[in-house]
Amino acid sequence: MPSPPLSELLLTELELDDALPDAPFSEHHTRVVDRPIVEVWPECLAVTAREIKTLGPLMALRTLPSRFGSSRTVTASAPVPLLDVFVDEGFVLLRKDETPADGRAVVLFGAVSRFWSVAHNAPLPFDNPQALLDFDQPNYGKTVCRLQAVDLGDGTTRIETTTLVTGTDAASIKKFRPYWLIIRGPSGLIRRSWLAAIERRVRAR
Repeated sequence: MPSPPLSELLLTELELDDALPDAPFSEHHTRVVDRPIVEVWPECLAVTAREIKTLGPLMALRTLPSRFGSSRTVTASAPVPLLDVFVDEGFVLLRKDETPADGRAVVLFGAVSRFWSVAHNAPLPFDNPQALLDFDQPNYGKTVCRLQAVDLGDGTTRIETTTLVTGTDAASIKKFRPYWLIIRGPSGLIRRSWLAAIERRVRAR
């Protein structure tokens, strides 16, 4: 029997805090765009990896240790949506609002990995979004990221990214902490560049 399409597997009502409650690591970035949400959200979904100026070098740096023992490469040169790049890198799409509803639209994606490992930090594969949420084997990190647009009611839109990370046990949280101290700065640069690229697309319409 064929598997159901991805659109039927996505968790359409899932919220970030429910996906990863009580996460000890987090970061949040926002930007206000002087356009209504119906103009902004399509560009949130369509923005490409190539448009995010910091993505290529910083993702290459982040994944450099794993590529000592792997043939996988990271590129931001292809003109494909950034969300597709994340999926290609092993992230799992959990929720994707195609259009805003009640003044809001959300994309959620997540991954499970030993992020701190030098040579074995590729994300684990999952057959469906719920399998990622249910995963609880020890000695792994789990992250869920959100891209969100919120109608501010005055013709402007707030776009934001939020990233939550936890470990599947106390030992993995302890292992992740020093890695977080190193990666949080570059991670923030990517996310701010992501939001800026969305605004450039909106203004170029």
